[in-house]
Amino acid sequence: MPNTPCQVGSGCSVMCYDPAVPKEYVDQVKKIMSFTGTCDVIPEHMFDSAAAVCGSGPAYVYMVIESLADGAVRCGVPRNVALKLASQTIIGAGKMVLESGKHPGQLKDEVCSPAGTTIAAVHELEKSGMRCAFMNAVVAATNRSIELSKFLPKK
Repeated sequence: MPNTPCQVGSGCSVMCYDPAVPKEYVDQVKKIMSFTGTCDVIPEHMFDSAAAVCGSGPAYVYMVIESLADGAVRCGVPRNVALKLASQTIIGAGKMVLESGKHPGQLKDEVCSPAGTTIAAVHELEKSGMRCAFMNAVVAATNRSIELSKFLPKK
């Protein structure tokens, strides 16, 4: 299961395979998929949930980027600048999670100064149920994937 950022070499793909498939074939497929970004081999029972994150996840992130940019535009920043700032912020934050070895919560806490602007914004996001909305979105996508898989031909 690749995702749309594969188009720019920054994809996040997952794959699973039948244990009867020779390891060299699995390795070859993983190598091919890795040309478009990362590729992780996961157990089949995790596939629907993983696809809900990496397959559908770009749409969630696009909505976050659009929302951040809309907020900046509302405060007077030109749209093209706002989109660039929001997009680069997402890239940088993702890179921090991947490369720092720190938990995202710790990284968030490092940005939040006591009585500062960031903690005020985080408070608004928490009041709005942002975390729950994202968790529910992943569960909904997982459930829909399971539902759709019932239409696939049986082995």
